Amino acid sequence: MRLRIHRSDGKIGSYHQGVGRRVEALVKRLDPQRIFTSGPIVIGVLNPFSVINPDEICCIEVETEHSIPLCLPDNIDQVRKLAGREEYEAMLARQWPRWMDLKKNQEGDLFEALIELSLRSGESVFLHVTGRVSKTSRLVEAFFHTPTIMASYPPNGTIYINTRCLVRSRVYHSRQQVDYPEGLWFAEADDV
Repeated sequence: MRLRIHRSDGKIGSYHQGVGRRVEALVKRLDPQRIFTSGPIVIGVLNPFSVINPDEICCIEVETEHSIPLCLPDNIDQVRKLAGREEYEAMLARQWPRWMDLKKNQEGDLFEALIELSLRSGESVFLHVTGRVSKTSRLVEAFFHTPTIMASYPPNGTIYINTRCLVRSRVYHSRQQVDYPEGLWFAEADDV
């Protein structure tokens, strides 16, 4: 198992664990509901060890052969971390015009989104989301009002993103209509 902890100061701590039962114990500690809310994270091998304030962890990348189930919002089938801005922009150039012409809004229609997450550390994470339209799910609350956004990436990676370290999220989506939270600022973006 390899862990990369991206901190808000722009530094990335790299850690590894090769002992099977210790990997299993680490996987159990990667609970998306608690990982960023259960107090300081202590990581190391007795001497030295590090104590990390979870409020200052932007994201944690985990690569392991052990299965890590994704905790996804209702009606979301997959959240995939893209390789970077280039892949994101290529997908956006292909998908966005289609989404504008063929907006989906019927219960059960395929839902798709491309999301750029800007983190407090100055890094950006790009996600591709797929699922099904549901009249009962509210996109913004379902995705961003959780402590952690989880995504997978090839070949066997999982990223845990601390929603409290999001500076901005840009969402392009295929839905015709989205129920926005109260207090939405209605204004056209200059920097699409």
